[in-house]
Amino acid sequence: MKKFTITAAGASILAAAAIGLAGGAAAAGGADATVNGLQSEGYSVSFNKTPSANLTQCAITNVTKDSASVANPTAYVDIACPDGC
Repeated sequence: MKKFTITAAGASILAAAAIGLAGGAAAAGGADATVNGLQSEGYSVSFNKTPSANLTQCAITNVTKDSASVANPTAYVDIACPDGC
């Protein structure tokens, strides 16, 4: 029984770490919150594809910040939206 408890606890820790890493690109509150945050930091936002739904219904899967150009830094955003919206 102890081995199962330790294994379950270890799996829970690994799952929480994976979620934390995946969530680093997205802010709570939908893609709109992330986009607004990037824009408030001075980034122009460029999506990998045209969102098929309202940004509040979409999720950010990755953000790559290109700040090589100080005058016009760009954040490239990978977005996932539900189908049929």
